[in-house]
Amino acid sequence: MKPLSKYVLSIGLLVTGAILFIVLSQMKTAPASLQREIQPPAVNTTPVKVHKGGFYLDADGEVVPYREVTLSAEVAGTVKMKAPQCFAGQYVKQGELLLQIETDDYDLEVKRLTELANQAEISVEELRLERDNTRKLIALAEEDLQLQRKELERILLLNRRNVATESDLDTARRNELASRNTMQTLQNEKLLLNKKQVRVLSEQQQIAAELKKAKLDLTRTEIQATIDGIITEDLVEEGAFVERGAAVVRIEDTAKVELHFDLQYSQLQWLWQYTDAKKPANQNLSASSYELPRLPVIAVLSLDDASYQWEGRLARYDGAKVNAATRTVPCVAIVEERTPKQISSQEPGNVAAPPALLRGMFVAIQIKINPKNPLLSVPASAVRPGDRLWIFRDEKLATEHVDVVMIVDGQALILAERAPVNAGDEVITSPLPMAIVGMPLRKAESNAKDFAPTNRAGEKLK
Repeated sequence: MKPLSKYVLSIGLLVTGAILFIVLSQMKTAPASLQREIQPPAVNTTPVKVHKGGFYLDADGEVVPYREVTLSAEVAGTVKMKAPQCFAGQYVKQGELLLQIETDDYDLEVKRLTELANQAEISVEELRLERDNTRKLIALAEEDLQLQRKELERILLLNRRNVATESDLDTARRNELASRNTMQTLQNEKLLLNKKQVRVLSEQQQIAAELKKAKLDLTRTEIQATIDGIITEDLVEEGAFVERGAAVVRIEDTAKVELHFDLQYSQLQWLWQYTDAKKPANQNLSASSYELPRLPVIAVLSLDDASYQWEGRLARYDGAKVNAATRTVPCVAIVEERTPKQISSQEPGNVAAPPALLRGMFVAIQIKINPKNPLLSVPASAVRPGDRLWIFRDEKLATEHVDVVMIVDGQALILAERAPVNAGDEVITSPLPMAIVGMPLRKAESNAKDFAPTNRAGEKLK
């Protein structure tokens, strides 16, 4: 009986499992297999555009004084007076008195030389009178000599006729000799007076020069501002003794300032296109080779919530050299406007503009360039490594190598005449996991809507 019961139990379990399998299999049918259609990768594109107008070359610069004048004491002496405006930070105008040096010694020197000049004038007048008298005496002596000669001739004639004696002849000869001696003496005195006149006039001129220098030294006891500007350093105090040539005041010119900045070779190439036209055809080197074009320059100072702009012009190279550390070329621009011309602020009216560009300020430099050759622009993000562009062409991927000449405001500029792309070509701006030339692509839905044709009202056509 036990073996039979085991067989019956096993058969019952098998029947029960079969019934459960049939019931469960009929409760839900197996889903039909779905075969998905594989689509090309979706990409975002943007058209290549013609860059209109110019662009700005950007650089960072520092404000440097246009010039700084050091005033020195031109005469030695004690500082008698120091003006209230003769202190660092004070603004002074040209001609304002800053320092006064003691004048007693220089006043005495002027008086002494004035007296010597008066004496020299008297000596010249005396010499003139003496020369006039000598000239008159020479005229009289010449008349007397003529008379003595005539008398000697008469005595000789009478002596030949035995009318006059030898004693009379000797007397006539003696008188004629005395007249010639007097005449020669006066002639010698005239020559001496001429030489004396040269010496006296030379002494007079020397005294006049010394007097002029003494008066000049007297005026130099007053140290005045030579330019309009700000005193950056005052080096002496009232009561101090200063030697000749000692620096006393430094003044910074406020009429204009310089901006010192560096440009890269790629930026300088845009400036050289203006200077190439100035170079003579028959010379390899000229002054224009070391000049920069006088292009407009904008200096931008950015503070917390505001920015300020000054207009200037490009001036020159800073020494026509290359910075060995950065391989850039130092340049200089000049700004003559002291107050900002344009102000942008998030809270206008609450922010005061800086009164002027001050020494040491760091500003952004913008140089306006109007290129002579047409340019194309694409987003800078569309330029792939190696300066390559991914082109969406005939719904396939194409790549082109381009020469990017400048990145301006997030746009890469390309010379149109050398570019392998044209205006209107669509460049891919979205990434691809794998880029293979010729692989099929499709536009993303949002990108396709952006490029859908529209009617005159701006509504997209279906």
